[in-house]
Amino acid sequence: MEIIQSLQEALCRNNIEEADLIVEKIGDLKILEAVPMLITILLDTDSNQLRNTIAIALSDIGCDDAVAPIVSLLKSPKTINSRGTLLYALESFNCSAYGELLTDLLIEGNYEVTMQALSLLKINARNMSEEMKRNCRNKLQASLKKPNEYYEELNEALEIFDN
Repeated sequence: MEIIQSLQEALCRNNIEEADLIVEKIGDLKILEAVPMLITILLDTDSNQLRNTIAIALSDIGCDDAVAPIVSLLKSPKTINSRGTLLYALESFNCSAYGELLTDLLIEGNYEVTMQALSLLKINARNMSEEMKRNCRNKLQASLKKPNEYYEELNEALEIFDN
C-alpha cells in the first residue's frame, strides 16, 4: 500500500514530522494493514511525539492487537514521563485484564496519568474479576494511608471498586 511505503520512507529519512502526519492519516482512514508496522514502530521509536500519534492511530483503527504493546510501554521506563496519551489510547479497548496496572499508575502517576488511569478504571471495572477488584481496592486503601496529592482521585477510584 502506498501510504505504508510513504511512512517507511519518512522513517528512513528520520523525518518524524512527516511520519507523524502519515500515521495520523493511517488512523483517520483506519488502515488495518498498517497495524503490524505501526506496532513495530510504536515499540521501537524513541520519539514520544511519534509514539503518541501511533497509539492514537491504533485506537482509531480499533485493532485489539494494539492493547498488549501499549500496555508493555506503560510498564517501560522509557515512557515514565509520557504515559497519559498511551492510557488515553486504551479507552476504546477492553482493558479489564489490566486493572491492577491501571491502579498502580493511578497511585504513582503524575496528574495526567492519574486522571487517565481513573477514567480507564471507571470504564473497565464492571468487567474485572472480583479478585482483581479486591486487589485494586487493597492497593488503593494502602496508598490512602500515606500522604498523597491525589487523595480525592484515589478515593473516587476506591468507590468504583466498592460499588
